[in-house]
Amino acid sequence: MSTRFAKPLVALSLLAGIGGVAHAEGLYVGGALSAPNYSSQINGFGGGDGGSGPGAKLYGGYHVTPNLALEGGYFNLGRSHSDGTGGTAKAQGVFLDGVASYEFVPKWSVLGSVGVAQAHLKTSDGSDDSPALKVGAGLQYDLSRTTSLRVGYDRYRFTNAFDAKPYVGQTTLGANFAF
Repeated sequence: MSTRFAKPLVALSLLAGIGGVAHAEGLYVGGALSAPNYSSQINGFGGGDGGSGPGAKLYGGYHVTPNLALEGGYFNLGRSHSDGTGGTAKAQGVFLDGVASYEFVPKWSVLGSVGVAQAHLKTSDGSDDSPALKVGAGLQYDLSRTTSLRVGYDRYRFTNAFDAKPYVGQTTLGANFAF
């Protein structure tokens, strides 16, 4: 991780906290592997062809109430498939989300998130930084009071990447750990 993201990540970690599980107030940390989906071209590369990866997501959060949390962390969206010329696009950055959860049966929760991100996007022809709007949805299964598994999808809408507004998504599979 570059130093460009180190200070914002530390600030987000302090703001969001570090440890807990769904439906319990407190701190949690988590991580996930992801499969990227570059549905838009970025600086002329990728677009509509999914992506190659894997990507990753590391986060910490704090449950403000049993069903609402603040979550912040680092994301890496893998890379787009080659466009035939050998060129690819990739993105990584930091995010801050509000996460709502609802336990629909014991141990199973549906999750929804809305937030903002700041990313560094890099292609074979250059690099750029862009803020993004972020939405996500997923399911969580509580293995125990301190450990849970998550599957989800996050969608980023970059607002000024190479003078465009590309979409990039990621399907995630990961785990949360409480302290």
